[in-house]
Amino acid sequence: MKKRLGPSDRLYPMPCPLVVGGSGEQVDTLAVAWIGIAAGSPPSVAMALRDTRHTLALIRDGREFTVNIPATRLAAEVDFCGITSGKATDKFAATGLTLVPAAVVSTPIIAECPYNMECRVTHEVDIGHYTLVVGEVVETHADEHVLDATGEKVDVGLLDPLVYIAGSREYRALGPVVADAFSIGRSIAAPDAEQDGGTGS
Repeated sequence: MKKRLGPSDRLYPMPCPLVVGGSGEQVDTLAVAWIGIAAGSPPSVAMALRDTRHTLALIRDGREFTVNIPATRLAAEVDFCGITSGKATDKFAATGLTLVPAAVVSTPIIAECPYNMECRVTHEVDIGHYTLVVGEVVETHADEHVLDATGEKVDVGLLDPLVYIAGSREYRALGPVVADAFSIGRSIAAPDAEQDGGTGS
């Protein structure tokens, strides 16, 4: 039997990237769980940020941001960036995280995060006390040690991305592979069923 829990902001699991806004001497970062891919063409991400966030103000000024995917070993640094305000604290000095120049945008990326996305703001939507920011992904970076044998794709097992569990307030790692996408479903599809392009297309 299902139990009704009411309206909720919880989705299991949530990503846990560090989003950077600003450039030059004015740069800040925060942990963002409410973020995801919004479109494939053009490649875009959408994230909801509380209106009071210092990083949001920097993103609005520069119209650019970067999304930096941390490995599980960075749980303490990510948590610190999520619970500390950048208005009075230099989060990079406190955590030892290193900023390096991006290739296309003026906002830097975080060197210790093995996967990074450079984004330009395309849309903003006000939702209550939050702003939904949509950014087009104009470049991505990956450390060579997280790429597969072809050197062209990220191996998520090597990436070891940190994920957040809402409600229980836990950070976790991803588990083992359970099936091959765009394949396992064919074992139950009717022979004459029209095949979709896959998740998110």
